[in-house]
Amino acid sequence: MGFRFWSRGSVSIDGLNSSAGSYCLLGSRTRNEASVVARLRAAGAVILGTTDLPEWGSSRSSGQTASNGWSAVGGQTCGVYYREQDPCGSSSGSGVAVALGLAAGAVEVEVGIFTMGSITCPAMRGNLVSIKTTSGLVPRDNVIVTRFRGPVGPMTRTVRDAAIMLNFMAGPTSEDPDSLRIPFSIVPDYTKSLKLGGLVNSRLAVPRNNGDDPFVAKMDLAPVMEQFDGVLDVVRGLGARIIDDANCSSYEEINAADAPQGRVGPSEYRFDIERCFPSLAVHPYGIRTVEDLINCTKTLPKEEYPSRDVAYWEQVVKSADFGSPEMAKEIERMRDLGGTRGIDAVIDTHKADAIVFPSVCSSEVPGLVGYPVVCVPLGFSPEGTEVERNTKVGFGGASAWHTVSNSSQCDPPLFIGKPVTEEKLIELAYAFEQHTQIGRQRKPVVLPGADICDILRERRVVWRVWCKLREWFVI
Repeated sequence: MGFRFWSRGSVSIDGLNSSAGSYCLLGSRTRNEASVVARLRAAGAVILGTTDLPEWGSSRSSGQTASNGWSAVGGQTCGVYYREQDPCGSSSGSGVAVALGLAAGAVEVEVGIFTMGSITCPAMRGNLVSIKTTSGLVPRDNVIVTRFRGPVGPMTRTVRDAAIMLNFMAGPTSEDPDSLRIPFSIVPDYTKSLKLGGLVNSRLAVPRNNGDDPFVAKMDLAPVMEQFDGVLDVVRGLGARIIDDANCSSYEEINAADAPQGRVGPSEYRFDIERCFPSLAVHPYGIRTVEDLINCTKTLPKEEYPSRDVAYWEQVVKSADFGSPEMAKEIERMRDLGGTRGIDAVIDTHKADAIVFPSVCSSEVPGLVGYPVVCVPLGFSPEGTEVERNTKVGFGGASAWHTVSNSSQCDPPLFIGKPVTEEKLIELAYAFEQHTQIGRQRKPVVLPGADICDILRERRVVWRVWCKLREWFVI
C-alpha cells in the first residue's frame, strides 16, 4: 500500500505504548496487536507511531476542567491553522499529525461516554477527510473503545486516501464478534466509489431541526447555515436533489432531559473499559476497575488532579450494569430514537441516499446508533474573523473554517447514512471534494519542531530520497 500512518494512543501496536494518554497505563503492553493495525502492516503500510489524545478519549474530566488535546503523558496538543488552536475531539493528535503532512493517514477511534465527535471534530479542525464507519465494520479488538457504538475509521487529507485505507481496515474477524454481524463476507472495494459524477441524481435529506440541539442552540448559527446553504447550492449544481426540511421526528426526545444516552453511555463505558484491562500482558499499576483508575489518577502528580477532575468517571461508577434488563430497555429506546425513528425514518421516508448537514449539528444522532458519517473539508474562515479565546486553557478556539464570538463554528458538511452504506457516502463525498477543491487552500501556521528527515540524516540513511517522497505525498 505504501502509506505512512499514525495511530492514536488507544490502539494496540506491537512495541509501543497504548496508554490512552494516562500515566496509569504508561509502560503497559497488550498481548496482541490490534487487528486493524496488523491488516495495514500486512498491506505494506509504515507505522510511524502513536499520537496524543485527550486523556481517555475526553472521558475523564468534566467540561469545566478538561481541555481538548490534553493528556498527562503527551501534554497539550494544539491545532495547526491558528496559534493555540483548539484541536477538538479525542483524535486531536492524529488530526494534527495528518494536517501537518507527517503521514498520509491515521487510524482513529470514536470512544467515550457520548461517542459524538471523536473522529469528525478533529477532521473539521484539521481541514481533513474522515470516515466514521458503521460500528463493527472495522474490527475493534485490542482498541480502547465503546464497542456497542464506537467505530474505528481513517482520517486522511483526501477522500481517495480514506477509501484506500478503509479497503484494508474493514472486514470481519473472530477477534471482534461484532464484526461478524456485518452483512457481507467480502469487503467492497471502496475506491470504486470514487466517481466524479457521484452526486448526479442523488437524493440528499436535510433535517433542519437538527439545529435544535440545546448545545448548538447556544451558538450563533446564522453564519453556519449561510455557508451550508451555499454547500446545498453547490451540490444542486452537481446534479443532486435536495429534500429540505426532512426533519427527524425523534429529535425532541433525543434532546430531552430523560434521553437514554445519558444512562447508556456511562454504563457502556464501564463495561468496555474494564474489559480492556485483563488483555494487558504488562500492567505496571495493576488496574482492573474504574475505581482503581480513579485512585491511580488521584495519586500520580502528573495527572494534575484535582485541577483536572475525574467527574465523568465518578458518573461511570454509579451507572447500572450494562447487561441488566434496565439497560437493555434503555439501549432499545436509544436505537429507536437514533435509528428507527431517527436516521432510518428520514432516509426511508424521503427515499434519500443520505442525510447532509453541518458537523456541529449532526454528530449526536449517528453517534447514538453507530451509523456511518463521512466528513469533507469546507475551507477556512475569512481573514479578520473574530476568535473567542478559551481562557481556561489559553486556546483561541479557531476552527478550520469559521469561528466567531460565543464559540459559534461553521463546520464542514457531514454525509450520514444507514449502516454499511460507506460506499455511497464515499461516492457523494468524493464528488463534492473534487468539484470544490477546498481542502488545500491554506498552509498550517505551525510546523513540527523536529523533522523525520533530521533523524534519518543523523542515521546516514538516504534522507534526500525520503524527503522527496514526503513532498510528493504532502504538498
